[in-house]
Amino acid sequence: MANYENDIYLMLPLADNQKNWRLDELGVLKQASLDKQTAYASVPDDFSRSLLNNLQSYLEYECNNVVVDELRMAYLGQYEFLHSTDDYPKHGEDPDVVGTSTCQLILTAHQPTHMYILTVVLPKDTVKDFSTTQVLDQLSHESLWIACPKDAGQYLGINTKKYTAIPDYVDLYDYLKYKYGLLKCGSGKAFLLLSDRPEKEDEFRCMMAGETYDSQHQDFHIASDNISQICQTNHAQYDYYQVYMSEMVVACIMENFSENMEERIDITATYAFIVILAMFQNTSIEKVNMQISNALANDGDISHQEILGLYRNFGKTVRFWEKNNYKYWGTQQEAQCIVEAFGNKELKETYYEHQEFLEHIVELKGAQTEERNGTILNIVATILAVIQIQDFVVELLEGFYKKAG
Repeated sequence: MANYENDIYLMLPLADNQKNWRLDELGVLKQASLDKQTAYASVPDDFSRSLLNNLQSYLEYECNNVVVDELRMAYLGQYEFLHSTDDYPKHGEDPDVVGTSTCQLILTAHQPTHMYILTVVLPKDTVKDFSTTQVLDQLSHESLWIACPKDAGQYLGINTKKYTAIPDYVDLYDYLKYKYGLLKCGSGKAFLLLSDRPEKEDEFRCMMAGETYDSQHQDFHIASDNISQICQTNHAQYDYYQVYMSEMVVACIMENFSENMEERIDITATYAFIVILAMFQNTSIEKVNMQISNALANDGDISHQEILGLYRNFGKTVRFWEKNNYKYWGTQQEAQCIVEAFGNKELKETYYEHQEFLEHIVELKGAQTEERNGTILNIVATILAVIQIQDFVVELLEGFYKKAG
C-alpha cells in the first residue's frame, strides 16, 4: 500500500499538417473558442471544467505574451484508461490488462504552428488502486491504451491491416490519428501532484525515471547517481510545496494535500500551465528536427526554398521562447527549471547542428549545379565555335580537292 496519493497528468506532444481537415470537421477548435467565452459551461465533467477554467485564468494572469491569446483548450471527452503490466504486447497482440480508470482528455492547441499538447487527466480517486510508476512506465514505453470508444468503427479505419475488427482496447495514439488527424511529435511528459514523497527511495527514483517499481520481468532497481541527484534537488520557488524534475516527470509534493478537488485543481493549474508552455517549446524543436531528419534521410534532396519553409515554420514558435513570457520572477524561475529539466537546450543545439548541415548540403548542391552549368556552357561554346568555322573549313577542303583533282 503506497504512503501517498496523487493526481496524474500525462502530457503528450502532438502535431498535424496544414491539410488536416478533421479538427475543423469535428468543430473541435470552434467549440474551444466558444467554451473560452462561456467559462467552459458545456464541459460535463466537473474536474475538467474546473481545471480548464483555472488553467485559462492562470495563463491570462501570469503571462504577458500574445501567444497565450492564440491558445485554445478543448475538452475531448471521457475515456477509460488501461492499466497494464510492463509485459507489453508485441505487434498485433492485446495488452496485459490489470484494470481501467476513468480519464478525461484535454487538448491545448496552437493552431498557427499546428502544435498541440494532449493532457490525459487521471484524478487520484480513479487511480488509487493502481501503480503510479507503472503508469509512467507505460508513458515511457508509449504503451497508452484506452477502452475502445463507441465511435471506433467510424474512425479507426477498420479496413486497414492494423484494425481488421473493432478491438476491446485501442492505442491512444492511433485513436488520435484516425479521429483527429493528430500525430505524435516527441516524448510524453507527466505532471504529478503528490500528497507525500514515496517512503521507499527506490520507488521515488523509479518515479522520476519513468520506470515501473513493480516490474514483472526484472528484480533490480535504479542506482543512477544522476537520478539520485534529481531526487534530492528541490526546485520549489515558494514554501507550500516541493518539486522535483527529470526529463519526463515533474513531481510536485504538497505540504498540505487537500481532499477538496477544487483546491487541488487550483494548485495544479498554477504549475501545469507552465509545464504546458515549456512543452510547446519542446514540441516546436522536436517537430522541426523530425522534418529535417526526414529530409536528410531522403538523400538530402531538399531545396533552398524548402529549408526557408522549415525556418519560417520554426519562426512562428519563437514567442514560446521569449524570456519575458511570465510576469512574475518566481514563475520565470520555475519555467526555466522545467525547460532545463526537459532538455530543451540540447534539442535546440541539435536543431542548430541540423540547420548548419542542411545549409551545407544546399551549398554543395549549388556548387555542383554551377559546375554542371559551367560544363554545359563550355560544351555549347565549343559547338558554337565549330559551327562558326564550319564554312571556313569547307572552303579549305574544296580548294584542296580542286588542286588535287
